[in-house]
Amino acid sequence: MSTKVMDCATCGQSFSSRNQLFKHLKELGHGVQTVDGNNNSAADNADKASITERGNEAYYKYYLQQKIINTEDTDAANEQLWKDVYDNLRSPLPITYRIQESSWVGGDFSANLLSLVAKDELQNWSMGGEDGAPKIRITMTKECHHFNRSRNENSNRDNKLSSILHALQELGATYRQELVSAIPPLVLWSCGSNDKDERKEFIVDLCAAPGSKSLQLLDLLHSMNEKGGDANDIPNGLLVVNDSDRHRIITLCQRSRRVPRGPMLAINMDARYFPGIRRKSGYKQKYDKVLADVPCSGDGTSRKNKNVWNEWSIPQAMSLHKLQRKILRRGLELLRPGGLIVYSTCSLNPLENEAVVSSVIDDVGGTDKVKIVPLPPWLTTKFKAMKGLSTWLVPTSKYGKANKEEDVAFDMYECYADVPAKLKSGKITPSMFPVVSDLELKSQLQHCARFVPLKDSIDSGGFFVACLIRLKVGELGEKPKTDKKKSDDETKTDVNEPVKRARVSGDTQIQSCIEKDGSKAVSPTNELLREGDWICEVCDKLNFGRRDSRTCIGCKKRKPKIDTEEKVKRQPLLKAPCNKNELDPFLDFFGISSSNSAFQNVRIIHRKRERTFVLVSAPVAALSISEQWGAFREAGISLITMPTIPSGEEESENPKHTDITTLFDEAVPLLALHAKKRHINISTISFQKALAQSIFEDLKKETAETERIKTTIDIPLTPLCGNGPWYESHEIATEPGVFIVSCACPLKGDVGRFSFWCRRHTDGSVTTETSSRVLAAMLVVVHTYLEVTPAEGERNNLKWMGVDDTQFFNVD
Repeated sequence: MSTKVMDCATCGQSFSSRNQLFKHLKELGHGVQTVDGNNNSAADNADKASITERGNEAYYKYYLQQKIINTEDTDAANEQLWKDVYDNLRSPLPITYRIQESSWVGGDFSANLLSLVAKDELQNWSMGGEDGAPKIRITMTKECHHFNRSRNENSNRDNKLSSILHALQELGATYRQELVSAIPPLVLWSCGSNDKDERKEFIVDLCAAPGSKSLQLLDLLHSMNEKGGDANDIPNGLLVVNDSDRHRIITLCQRSRRVPRGPMLAINMDARYFPGIRRKSGYKQKYDKVLADVPCSGDGTSRKNKNVWNEWSIPQAMSLHKLQRKILRRGLELLRPGGLIVYSTCSLNPLENEAVVSSVIDDVGGTDKVKIVPLPPWLTTKFKAMKGLSTWLVPTSKYGKANKEEDVAFDMYECYADVPAKLKSGKITPSMFPVVSDLELKSQLQHCARFVPLKDSIDSGGFFVACLIRLKVGELGEKPKTDKKKSDDETKTDVNEPVKRARVSGDTQIQSCIEKDGSKAVSPTNELLREGDWICEVCDKLNFGRRDSRTCIGCKKRKPKIDTEEKVKRQPLLKAPCNKNELDPFLDFFGISSSNSAFQNVRIIHRKRERTFVLVSAPVAALSISEQWGAFREAGISLITMPTIPSGEEESENPKHTDITTLFDEAVPLLALHAKKRHINISTISFQKALAQSIFEDLKKETAETERIKTTIDIPLTPLCGNGPWYESHEIATEPGVFIVSCACPLKGDVGRFSFWCRRHTDGSVTTETSSRVLAAMLVVVHTYLEVTPAEGERNNLKWMGVDDTQFFNVD
């Protein structure tokens, strides 16, 4: 039996299995060619077509019929423009990185370093900067290819540029984000008030993972500090990030640890049932801005996801319509009067966009309660955004599919009355059609925007954005629901099911479920009870447990509290401000004044055996959150962990080195800005040597993290390690314990800051405790900085720090 051989059409490398070939294609983006000795090439050629070809006839015809391109005067011109957009959607997507302005490394430093390394290989974009909107800096590859981490010699990437981009992302200085994906947060921020002097911003990201938009919102919150101080200070705002998937929200938390995230609170909830979080004053927290980037079919991402062309279908969009409506409705409920919500999807389908927006506005009371806000003109003009649709068609679920007669169905309906009765059973609903009764709503739908890739406009994917404002105080309206007629089968009662109780008058006995042991609980009025029922102590009235009410239905007295021995009092997660016995020893350990404004909202999360010191913004500290709330994930910047103080004892005035169990990596850059003790500044060359020696020791361990470092770092470590331990030539605190090492890299008037933390042991040895991945990323950036800057720049670096450079350079 012959073995099937599969060859890569680009490099000619042979593979004995599909998995090996597909892994090769995914890493390098090559084509595929199959050779089969048993004449099985037909099926393999089909696989080849599905991988290399981009396009879908039903996709093209559907959006042509919907007329989503509406900027030209004639239908023929719009059709030609749609052909151009369709061709652009079939082309590969360039790599795009957004500069994180508030990163610890420094936004200006990162942008300047990239410009020196990339030269002409990157194209710089900017959005905002007009009408009071903050400026967003984005850099993208000019050629439509993706960098990869393979060392294959056939790879066409620039290793140095690829390495520096990955390293800066690991440090939180840049983030991989598609160009149109940066539009919703910018719209949410730009359409609000321009008075940023004394303003607080309370923001919710309902569907936050994987986190690019959340980190952009965090960056925008820090932009409020530009007038009043350091951009790295904790802004006076709140950002609640949420996602229903536990693993995705954990990934978001891991990414956010690389940036100053004091205003952030991460929770894990279904966005449709986002909780009403209360402040410690007792009132529910209302929000100024809500971002609802809802789950969608994603057919606007075809440039980066080739599977869209094979998997695109109408039923997928229809199945998400109800979910999207509920998320948008919940987002509106969370807003204060005058608050804004941005609804966005990476889909072009009006069933997921205009249909959702218009039907929800109609349900809550029309344009008197919620209004669609026009997007900033500088944005829609620059990117040639398409206006929102006021009319659209609703297809059948079999749109674009062949029937038994092999005829392809392209049936679409203008109104719900035209839909056949058999399709009204949930597949097609009235909310999918335009609201014809509200002319004002119909005109406001044109304020929505659909972004598509156009020549000389925006080199990205497809996206839909709508900005809504809540106008009035009070509860949002609820559209009356029509009762459906129950069928005979639904009205029949199963004799084996318990009889449902009904409220009756007089001495009529209430029927109840009989417990398994046959016993019955009876009230003083001879009425049967079941679990959850309770008797009012004042009027002896029976209250049904299924009402879930805490007041009596008769006299309105409150339900008595049940005291049990096993009842545990809930402790607040972020308790009152730390007392001096807890916080001052920690601050004094690093030589930080207790009056330092950056550390005024430090809270302690108490666990069984340790305490975690967390730095949050003032609005986060004002929330009432229980430590038993299962939805809570993370809050603020984790600083250190220390052992729990035994009952009856007080905090030591001088903590020992063993008291600090862990110093978190995310806290090191913050402490480096303020610490005057247990903190040393060294030259960039010495810093590079310390990183190289630390990574060299870590690579001796066989862990998943070190294996990843081996495949990502391209710098030879041995020449950089030098002779002797790096710390022998520096004055380090003689007392054992943790300390911080920092360096500064001046570049074009800006400074890049880098730091890591170590532990000095009682025997005098020093071990680096910072994560190996962070160390490797810093080494790549610092090594690249030294390569692209002259030696004179390093001398200026040392003089800027007041360090004698003769110990690091041979002076002629």
